[in-house]
Amino acid sequence: MDVIDETGTTVTGTLNYFDPDLPRGRFDLVEPERNLMQFAAHDMPIHDLRDTPATIEREGFMLARHTSKVARDPEMLDTNLVAQNGLPAINQAYYDELLPLIERISGAREVIPQATGLTVRFSARSQRQSWAGAAGFIHLDVTTSSVQRFLDFSLEAAGRPIAPYSRFILFQTWRAVSDPPQDNLLALCDRRSVARSDVAWYDAIIGDKGTALESVEARSCRYSPDHRWFYASAMGAEDVLVFVGYDSADPDGVQPFHTGFDVPGLADAPPRASLEARFFAFYD
Repeated sequence: MDVIDETGTTVTGTLNYFDPDLPRGRFDLVEPERNLMQFAAHDMPIHDLRDTPATIEREGFMLARHTSKVARDPEMLDTNLVAQNGLPAINQAYYDELLPLIERISGAREVIPQATGLTVRFSARSQRQSWAGAAGFIHLDVTTSSVQRFLDFSLEAAGRPIAPYSRFILFQTWRAVSDPPQDNLLALCDRRSVARSDVAWYDAIIGDKGTALESVEARSCRYSPDHRWFYASAMGAEDVLVFVGYDSADPDGVQPFHTGFDVPGLADAPPRASLEARFFAFYD
């Protein structure tokens, strides 16, 4: 398949876990002064996927190879510095490029992009920032109560009927669009290593009041030494991480928690820029 297996290394990175004493959090991009997100930092070993490959079926994520003509086009960053409610041509072009990869990895009958699912981010050290800062804490982006809204938006945006389905999976993708080495990369947790009792809940406020995205329920994670973390070092132009964000066949199941983290020894490396896109895959 599209797994990359090269020699890598394990690093010890500082990861921000959900505060064990906080019953529920609030992550507010609209009124940041109302944030209620307390964290407990823990140093964790993070294994390089180039040394220890993972699979979608097992850990819930993989490192794939994909060639894009538009991902590193300056227009991609410029266009997506602000949130896009529509679908700019360059965003559509990127979705079209990625679609065959997600179809192949998912084995699904049909795949469509998640509307509003394309996001550009920069590491905290970057002077340039987009509307969505790099997430520096462990999280899952959706739950059963919030994924339906994104699915409804996406089905409407598809502009064509989707045949009845019995299952859908949200696949998320993440790639660096700045050259290696990067100062900050994405860490992913083997979903088999996280107990359901480790899961915590928070509300992400990402839209204006009165809009459908005013509040989106999401999940974070409390610390356990059993968690197994992975990353892909020195991500090149053809490296892309693909992971499961939600599976309707296991609606309350744990999928790969993830977070940005500062790569040890690379504080002086150029600030990371990254590009995310999400897709819904449908099964009979």
